[in-house]
Amino acid sequence: MRKLTPEEELEVLNECIEHKRCERLARQYWNLIYRTVEKTFIYKSMPLIKEELEEVQQDVFVRLFDDNCRRLRQYRPDGGRNLAGWIILIANRTALNHLRGRDPHGIISHKYLTVFEELKEKPDSRREMERIEARQSLLKLLNAVGKLPPLEQEVFNAHFFDGLDLPDIAKNMGKEIGNIYTIKSRAIKHLKNLTAN
Repeated sequence: MRKLTPEEELEVLNECIEHKRCERLARQYWNLIYRTVEKTFIYKSMPLIKEELEEVQQDVFVRLFDDNCRRLRQYRPDGGRNLAGWIILIANRTALNHLRGRDPHGIISHKYLTVFEELKEKPDSRREMERIEARQSLLKLLNAVGKLPPLEQEVFNAHFFDGLDLPDIAKNMGKEIGNIYTIKSRAIKHLKNLTAN
């Protein structure tokens, strides 16, 4: 996508903040945020797992749209940085926080699937215990998903179990993409609380 002029950036920003229409902003910065997250992972010598990069990318959008677009409202055009630069800064910080282990989306990871695949190959008592623990964790998670409010459950299942990305879910449900990011974020926070015990 082509780079926006400063006037166009302000127009896209205003459309999102004032009129709650954030699709244009999401489309414009979708790839930029993904590349920024990817570069942060490379800089920190972390493996590039597509699903994890997409999760962090989506977390950036949650942070941008959450709390009535608070982080977008903090942007100041006269602060020496264009809107793309501001979004890059937020994406970089989000990726770094994720890498420090403070990612709120850590509830769903590929560790369950990886553990199951590894355990199929070499059965021994230690691995058997790991397999049992992984299965119990997965069952606990599935049980917790059933306790989510219906809308959160629908978004969570569509994204994590059906593999749909959030813009597609928004389109299918006839909702704004910002709403879907917020619903997903709330679902994950509820799941963290439900599975903490």
